[in-house]
Order: sequence, then C-alpha cells, then structure tokens
Amino acid sequence: MECQDHRSFLLESWLELHDVIESHPQVRRLLFDPVTGLPTTPLLFPRIESLLSEHGEISLLCLSVVKYSKIEEIYGWEVFDQVMREVAVALERITGAELRDSDMVAELMISGNAFVVLLAPPRTTAVMVHENLEKLALRVEQRVRDELADVLGPAIAPKFGCYVGSSTARRDDKVRLERLVHRALEDALEDADRREACDAECRKQRLEEIIAAEAVRTLVHPIYRLSDLGIIGYEALSRGPADSEFERPDKLFKIAYDADMVVKLERLCRKRAFETAHDLPKGRLLFINIEPEAVADPELRDIMFTTLLSGGTLTPADVVLEITERTAIADFCTFRATLEYLRTLGFRVAIDDGGAGYGSLQCLAEVHPEWLKIDISLIRGIDTDEVRRSLVASMVAFAEKVGVKLVAEGIERVEQLRALEALGVEYGQGFLFCEPQVPFPDDATVTPAL
Repeated sequence: MECQDHRSFLLESWLELHDVIESHPQVRRLLFDPVTGLPTTPLLFPRIESLLSEHGEISLLCLSVVKYSKIEEIYGWEVFDQVMREVAVALERITGAELRDSDMVAELMISGNAFVVLLAPPRTTAVMVHENLEKLALRVEQRVRDELADVLGPAIAPKFGCYVGSSTARRDDKVRLERLVHRALEDALEDADRREACDAECRKQRLEEIIAAEAVRTLVHPIYRLSDLGIIGYEALSRGPADSEFERPDKLFKIAYDADMVVKLERLCRKRAFETAHDLPKGRLLFINIEPEAVADPELRDIMFTTLLSGGTLTPADVVLEITERTAIADFCTFRATLEYLRTLGFRVAIDDGGAGYGSLQCLAEVHPEWLKIDISLIRGIDTDEVRRSLVASMVAFAEKVGVKLVAEGIERVEQLRALEALGVEYGQGFLFCEPQVPFPDDATVTPAL
C-alpha cells in the first residue's frame, strides 16, 4: 500500500509553501522522506506555532523503531526501508481510530528511524491530561506492533520493535519556538527509550528463567556437497521456547549480550548440542556455534573435553567449532591460545559470516580456520550481481591456496546454487534444500532432486 499523498499532510495555510515545494524538487527532497513520503519535522512548525498561540501547549508522540539484530547486514537496506514504509502505513491506518484525523504524522528526520505525531488539542479538557497521553502512547504502540506483525511475517517482524514516548510542551515567550519543539521531541524520545529499557529488564528476567529451566532446544540444518547433494554434516542451531520472542537465536543472543549473560547461555546451548550429537550419524560432522565471548570462558576447555568423554561415539574429529560474528574479538592472543588447545584435542574450527566485514577478515587471518562460511549477504543475488560473483570467486581462489573448505550459507534459489557450482564452491546449506530439522532427519526427506 502506498503512503497517504503528501498534500493530505499540508494545511490550507501552507498553500504558498506547498507551491514552492511542488516547483522545486530539491526542496521536496529536503522536507519529505523519500522512503515513506511523509513530511519531516520542519513542516510541523506552522501548526505547532498556531497550537501554542491558541491553546498554550502542544503534545507529541515519538515512535522509535528499534532493530534487534544486524538486520541491514543480513537482509539488506531494502528490508529496513520496507519496515519504515509499513510503520508509516500503520500510522495512516490508525488515523481515525487511535489517532484523530486532525493529528499530524511526520518523520523526525530524513531516512531516520523515528516518527512524530503532533496531536490535536484534547476534546474534553482545556489541557492534555498526562495519564491520558500515556494511555494513548501505549495504544498507538501496541496497534503499530500488531500491524507490523501482520504484514512483515514471522521471519522479519520479531527483528524489530517499536516504542512510543510522549511529551507536552507549554508556550514560553522566553524560549525560541525551535528550541521548545526540539526539547519536547527529546523528552518524547527519552520516554520511548525508558520504555525500551523497561522491556529490556523484563527480557533479562525472562532469559534468566529460560536458562534456569534449560528451556533451549537444538535443531540441525544439513550441509551439502553441492556436486551431488550428499550430506557431509549438520549445523546445530539453538532455539528458545517455541512461539516466543526468544525462539530465534539472533534475538536470544542479542538479549544475552545486552544482559551480560552470553557465557551462561552459551554453556546451555553447547550442552544441548552435545546431547543431540550423541545420535550423530556415522561419518557426519557437527558444526557447533561458539560466540567469540564464550571462547574466553575459563570452563570451555574442561567442558569440551569432559563432555566428549561422557558417553556416546562422538569424537573431537566429528566436531567443527563455528565462530560466530555477533561481536568483535577483543583479545586475539587469548582467543588463539584457547582455539589451539581445542585443536590439540582434535576439534576443527570454522569462521561464520565470511566476507561480511573487516572483523571476519581479521579473524580469518588470525585463526587460520579449516572451514569458512560465506555470508548470506554475498549469496543473495549472486546469480545476477557481478560484484558478488567476483568476491566469491576471490574467496574460492583464496580457499584453494590455503586449504580452507568453503560453505555457502543461505542458498534459497536454484539459480544461486548453479552460480555457486560454476564458481567452484564445494559445500552449501540453505532453505532451498530444507528448513532446520529435529535431529537427525532421514536423508531422503531433506535431499531434494534439483
């Protein structure tokens, strides 16, 4: 759905400004957000000035869109733009319900992540009642969240949050209008931030409960030899409680990092993965994700060694420790020392998100892994994008030279698979073949005929 036409956001008293905007495209680019089509804050000032003059106060809502993960790196900027457009559409939909027709919606700034709602004067009271303003903010927040959940779907919607803060500013002839407005906007954004902080504390408590109850499960995702689609191993994927915001690992670990609970969560996920691995089919590898911060866990060496001796047929040679790239590695000296010890036990090392940025390249140079996973951002569009093909071709040449095995992540289309085969990438995984499964699936159910 397209956003409401720009003209509907302009009052009749702005007709002269409207004519200037229409005749000067460069002015339009400065005053209207190109993604949502909404006006930006400066276009609210005539209405604000009028409200202050007539009623002595204005009330604002600020809606802040929060990203819970590396959303633009993983899915591209187009997805974030889509979210912003859908928020604008949601605000349009609730106009006439939670919002009144005379309320005005704008972007805080060009290509930002916050929206402003300039509220019309209250109908039944001379001034805005604080409690009523807070209730309105909560209603708008919940309605927009519901709208996003409906249109974005379960894969994208949980990666975003939105928080609505509110503020009221009263006329003060000693303070410039612009300063008064900016102060009100800051207050509303701070209110939104406080709500986000409160939510974060609640999530921390919920995460503590999940860890205490060991409510984490393991799924596996097959890794294929692309030449014949033979399964060579599985990546162990941790999942939180089903149908909750903690189900997906990116959200689970984001909350853990924010709450300084990564090591605790990592220990639980590792325990669950090793429990699953006791039934690993013979001759298959198990890729287990390891957070960079968890490599410094003083218990890691003992845990890895004693777990493998606890029963079953799993040996260190069956396990590839996959270093994720959720955070930067601060101390490569200690990091290398721990990995070298684990290598002496027989484990092998993989680096995740290869080619996603400087951090992964530095990790590659420092760690000398046996496996390298090509980040999904390079796989997306590889069949049509010459730059991506050239980058992956360079990685193939590098891998052959230093003896690293490449795995392409996130293969979703046959065209991507064929492009990777042509480039010489030997291994891959992705939804083209199957979604993550309960361990361990029968080969016939997860190996499609392509």
